[in-house]
Amino acid sequence: MTAFEYFKEDWTPVIDDYLAKHLASEVDDKKISQIMAYSVMAGGKRLRPLLFLAILNTLGRKIEEPEIRIACGIELIHTYSLIHDDLPAMDNDDYRRGKLTSHKKWGEAEAILAGDALLPLGIQWIAEGSRSAKLVAIITQAVGPNGMVGGQYLDIDSTNNASVADDAKFINKMEWLKTGCLIQASVEMAATYAKASDIEQVKLIDFAKAFGRSYQIYDDLVDVVETSEEAGKATHKDKEEGKNNTLTLLGINQSRKELKDLIDQAKDDLHGLNGEVLAGFLNLYQKVL
Repeated sequence: MTAFEYFKEDWTPVIDDYLAKHLASEVDDKKISQIMAYSVMAGGKRLRPLLFLAILNTLGRKIEEPEIRIACGIELIHTYSLIHDDLPAMDNDDYRRGKLTSHKKWGEAEAILAGDALLPLGIQWIAEGSRSAKLVAIITQAVGPNGMVGGQYLDIDSTNNASVADDAKFINKMEWLKTGCLIQASVEMAATYAKASDIEQVKLIDFAKAFGRSYQIYDDLVDVVETSEEAGKATHKDKEEGKNNTLTLLGINQSRKELKDLIDQAKDDLHGLNGEVLAGFLNLYQKVL
């Protein structure tokens, strides 16, 4: 196995165990706890918390309970965004991670409230684990109106909007905000928490920018090259629903080239760091290339 595979195998169960245990013990009402846990524990790659921990590992920072709490707080926030993104008023998806979406399983009001609960709880865990106002500022800026929520709004506003179909600047901004911001925040929080040097900070943020932008292109490609069973959610939807994204702008072949270029850029950004584990995250994209 690669260094990344060992790292993932070691830390994914730790993340999963912490999430299950603390969602059960820290939410008073057992029903809302169950609804929240349904989406959090549905699976997924745990990409963002693993990325946070991998940066700490790269920088030689010891990983203990506070660091796990921060990482799991990031995952709660990510899951909130998925629950709300799946709602009928948004992407109207029936399946996520191979299971019924929260609103299909529990009801629309229940799903909204589960997402509403996961967001502040995630911020709380980050604050408690880090004891740092800086980390709280990084994550809240990343998911707010100038970050993820802003990107989701642009996504909705641009659907079936021919005026932006060929606007590369708009599409890059929209996809960066809705996906890249949270990925960059996961890296920036870890670099800040571990007190990375100025040079390390620059390299890691550059890596995050390339990795974060490439992830949305990868997700756009998944929609057309994978089956619903492989992806764990409905695919071949974007074009039918009038979505504007990198794939509709560039086509499959050029999107793949753009993805490959970003992967190469991300690898270059790791030069001079102990980046073997971080480089392994880029192997995620191979199945669509």
